[in-house]
Amino acid sequence: MNARAMSFACVARLPERQSGQALVLGLVLLFAAVLGLFFLFSTGQALGTRQRLDNAADAAAWSAALWRARVLNFHAYSNRAIVAQEVAVAQAVTMTSWAKYFERFTANASVLAAAYPPVATVISAAASIAANAREMTERAASDEIGWRADPLTGYKQLLLRSQALLHRSADTFGMGAVANEIARANDPRFFAFAMTDAGGYERFTRRWDTDADRERLQKVVLDALDPFTSGPRGLDLRLLLMPSSCAGTTLDFDKWFHWYRKRGGTVMSSLDRWESADTGSIHDWRRRGFIFGSCRDRESIQLGWGAAEATNDDPVQWLLAYPGDADDNGGAALLAAFGISGRGYRGFHDYDGIARVRDLNYSALDNPRFPVTRVAVLARVEGNTVRTANALNLGTGRLRLFERYAGGRIWSLSAAETYFRRPPGAPERIEYASLYSPYWQVRLVEPSGAERAAAAAYVR
Repeated sequence: MNARAMSFACVARLPERQSGQALVLGLVLLFAAVLGLFFLFSTGQALGTRQRLDNAADAAAWSAALWRARVLNFHAYSNRAIVAQEVAVAQAVTMTSWAKYFERFTANASVLAAAYPPVATVISAAASIAANAREMTERAASDEIGWRADPLTGYKQLLLRSQALLHRSADTFGMGAVANEIARANDPRFFAFAMTDAGGYERFTRRWDTDADRERLQKVVLDALDPFTSGPRGLDLRLLLMPSSCAGTTLDFDKWFHWYRKRGGTVMSSLDRWESADTGSIHDWRRRGFIFGSCRDRESIQLGWGAAEATNDDPVQWLLAYPGDADDNGGAALLAAFGISGRGYRGFHDYDGIARVRDLNYSALDNPRFPVTRVAVLARVEGNTVRTANALNLGTGRLRLFERYAGGRIWSLSAAETYFRRPPGAPERIEYASLYSPYWQVRLVEPSGAERAAAAAYVR
């Protein structure tokens, strides 16, 4: 074979060697592309799941804190309702006392007016109406006190029991139930729970049940009374047609005539007893001595009296405080005290005293004026449920990618806090936190270092 033929033969074999190298390179590139595709697919699935888990954790923490805010707002509404129940009891006692007084006043006035038949007829009719009104008032007041303040079935006890029940629903276990429900609503694969707060929520509020605590609520109740109930229900009327014994013997013109003095009021003589009294008497100014003696006010005729009490199974059946200076009419006040008994109406003896409500535990709060209570939620999803290439059984051998999750799961930590703030549009003024104003709201916050450390302990 000549040289030209050999040269041609060498040139003819070159394309075969180049084709074999391109195939190997193509296989390598194809392997890398498939591996990269699997990696991108798995990474995208993991990141997408993580993003959805983060959103679910935020929603779970916010919802759990929102439930706690609603529980605190319920405490505020129920505390206000309990104050209203106490005020209603005071009003029932007041109306009973006033009805008794008016019944006795009209009855005595009809006797005094017997000398004037036209007037006597009118007053006698009024006395009959007053007697029926007293009967109806006393019966209605007895029922109302029983409904509102009965130690077993009264509205006040129902409110206190509901406070206790809802308080338990907002602890760590309750928050975990809310958080998990929200997480699973986002994705059935998710699981979430509320992390322990080392008793922070239990210290946030407490039941105010000591006498000093109850006196605080008592002051709120007394401040909420209307003017007629709280009194004094007083009146001083000069009787110009009835000259006194001192008429013309003193320079003090007020002492020349008889006076009608009305006294009355309603008070709490103890933490477990409402007392109301109304008295009315005619007073005469009488001279002491013959020539140089002074004039002195003396009660001469008791016209009207009435008293009522609301207490427990051990009624006092006497006036202790004589509210509204009822004892200025001493004789009428004694008659009122003798008639204070409920006359067989059980409700007057079913009052269980100033309630033991739930309020903030100010001594245990970091910031008593603007306190917050936090909820930290840790959410997770099992790693083998994430639809990665490995979970879908894509690829074998070196094309198989295996994920390494912390504890075999994807985790997400979120936190929210319940705080006190007056709503937008409210009048501009500072109002400090309490369980008497329903202004508890929610916001998401950054997890604290302690919460991150606690979450890390779960993840390992």
